[in-house]
Amino acid sequence: MNKVAKFLVLAIGAGLYLTFHLGIHLPGPSTYRLPAAIEPTAPPRFQQNWVSYGETQEAHSASIAILETGEPVTVWYGGTEEGHADVALFISILNDTWSPAKVIADRLSTETGLSRYIRKVGNPAIHVWPDGNLGVFYVSVSVGGWGASAINYIESGDNGISWTKPRRLVTSPFLNISTLVRTNALDRTDGTIELPVYHEFAGKFSESLVISRDLRVIDKRRISWGKDSLQPAIAPLAESNALALLRYAGAPPGRVWSSTTSDSGSTWTPPTLTDLANPNAAVALLNTGDGNLLLALNDTEDGRNRLSLATRAISGETWAIVKTLESQPDTPEQEFEFSYPSMVMDKEQNIHLVYTWNQKRIRHAKFNLNWVNNSQAGTL
Repeated sequence: MNKVAKFLVLAIGAGLYLTFHLGIHLPGPSTYRLPAAIEPTAPPRFQQNWVSYGETQEAHSASIAILETGEPVTVWYGGTEEGHADVALFISILNDTWSPAKVIADRLSTETGLSRYIRKVGNPAIHVWPDGNLGVFYVSVSVGGWGASAINYIESGDNGISWTKPRRLVTSPFLNISTLVRTNALDRTDGTIELPVYHEFAGKFSESLVISRDLRVIDKRRISWGKDSLQPAIAPLAESNALALLRYAGAPPGRVWSSTTSDSGSTWTPPTLTDLANPNAAVALLNTGDGNLLLALNDTEDGRNRLSLATRAISGETWAIVKTLESQPDTPEQEFEFSYPSMVMDKEQNIHLVYTWNQKRIRHAKFNLNWVNNSQAGTL
């Protein structure tokens, strides 16, 4: 083995060690920014509508946020199929009706902006900064599969009309690959955000990144280890406490994995399986400001054909399934999928949830907490 080969082996080995064992960790955490305390008083209300109208053959992995104007904004990816070269990121804004879908990034725009070859793009996560600017983190791959992903970022200062060139985040010492994003970031009191991410190269585990307003990754925290967890969804419980619910990809039975932190995410408890059934699928988690948590999930062990809501007191440990949003038995001719939920609450205490509908369209549900908690309001 020549000197160059030895150097590469040592570099890759060091990168793997840092990625799997040390990460990037700089102490000095700030606290989580908590939602405003509310007491639900409005009558129960619920409505559903379509965000996308079949612009592409497949549509998937929507992410939702609330603009400074109060309007919900959603980003998702669509194309011929997941991982295809024609996949692009689409945006739509709700103002009475959802605006026509508009492409904000694709493989070619990412390739041009980064001056590097891009094979495919994927999962987006949208975030509105305290200054009102709209940011989108999204996944791209140059070589190989999703395990070789990197995270890119684009930003709009005019509510999605125009966008900056993409910027690639430096998230890993191992060739800066295998960091993926799926769920929404948390605001912190010092102006940084905590972005849930996950790793898929030679293992599957969950992490989070602390990112400054100028897009520097200033901390990287490990949530789980091994080969069985990904796509963490995190909600603050108190200023220094948070709950992470992880997609579990291990042996049956299918369950949601849970971990907590009491030091603003610097360290997390070893994940444990909850009693919540889940078929190796993404979840969405929200602190609703009324002393409770709201969870959207596929609550079956072997399929994504049912999408439900569950609640739990912040101080409690037991979840209760309270509503079913979608449910359709599979048939020999068709398997149904209602998956990848994303949730946010607006200033009028309405909850907005978007999700994949049969991999073909993005569906939106708008409801309030009294509908969630009112057994007489029914399920769908």
